[in-house]
Amino acid sequence: MKVKCSRGQLAEAFTIASSVVPLRTTIPAITSVKLTATKEKAGGTLELACTDMEFGLKLTLPATEVKEEGTLVLPAARMSGLLREAADQDIGIDSDGNIAHIRLPDASFKIVGLDPADFPTIPTFDDRAALKVDAGDLGTMIRKTQFAVSTEVVRYALTGQLLEVKGKDIRMVASDGKRLAYIKSRSSGKNEGQKDVRVIVPTKTMNLLDKVLTDEDAFVSLNVEETQVRLKTRKAVIFSRLIEGHFPDYEAVVPANLDKKLVIPRDLLHAAVRKVSLMTTDKTRAVKFSISKGKMTLFTRTQDVGEARVELPLDYKGEEIEMVFNPDYVADYLKVVGEETVELHLKDKGSAGVFRTGKDYVYVLMPLTVSM
Repeated sequence: MKVKCSRGQLAEAFTIASSVVPLRTTIPAITSVKLTATKEKAGGTLELACTDMEFGLKLTLPATEVKEEGTLVLPAARMSGLLREAADQDIGIDSDGNIAHIRLPDASFKIVGLDPADFPTIPTFDDRAALKVDAGDLGTMIRKTQFAVSTEVVRYALTGQLLEVKGKDIRMVASDGKRLAYIKSRSSGKNEGQKDVRVIVPTKTMNLLDKVLTDEDAFVSLNVEETQVRLKTRKAVIFSRLIEGHFPDYEAVVPANLDKKLVIPRDLLHAAVRKVSLMTTDKTRAVKFSISKGKMTLFTRTQDVGEARVELPLDYKGEEIEMVFNPDYVADYLKVVGEETVELHLKDKGSAGVFRTGKDYVYVLMPLTVSM
């Protein structure tokens, strides 16, 4: 191999690859990244491949120059550190067997790599069987649901995001049992004759897909097998195991007959939630939302800490109601909402509250049963 490429692009690619490479493992090869240089008319490409055996990535970046094609397998952590310290100029990589010579304008390095034959095989992508999903919509759906994913391994089916594709309808759902984020969209991709998809994808996979999406991506291609999903963008291919288990009936979770509707400025509510959160602790994450004619009052009191009260003007003329919510759960939702206002639909203090922005994004939040 003899290749030159942009240090910035290579450093960014190794940063993404490092989120795949395991920190601890009994298989030395998977702590490394496989680099493959290929000649093309316009300079060539450098492909990075990495895997932890259940999850993997191929990422292709343009090379400034490819004089000799070849393959190297280099330690991910060492290469990432080297690239962080290098200046923003082209970097040269030459191979001598399994040894890489890294050439910078002011320094040079020799790194001992592994035999490419020892690197695991990365699955290929079959474009013929692929479903196409709008890339922009998919990125938005990932960001607007991933915060609600469960971190409790005992609820294994909830540790990922449910992805459904039915014709042109795309739905993504995440829940940890205390809240549920649900969004749907219509795809402009041509998927006639394709089978419907209903799978639970690990959040790590969704996060990685969101990182590799660029403005150049019109669609994401999707292949689903019995236990694995493969995703393809213009520059990346991701493969991942699927999460097994039964995802709850999310449509049944959204309560009906919510007779109280509030329209609240997003920024004002977010600021108010942050303020009252200052007087809570990790053990007492609870804020009372009191709604009455013309205003909403957020209140919390914590023993040995203090109390906080914030009032917001509100165009509301209905019955008074009080709800207690975890302020972090409210803030998580408000962080990803782009609209200027949000709707909050309520029934009584024992029923879930439902936040809505538009008709296709729903956030269901269970109240806390604590008195304040």
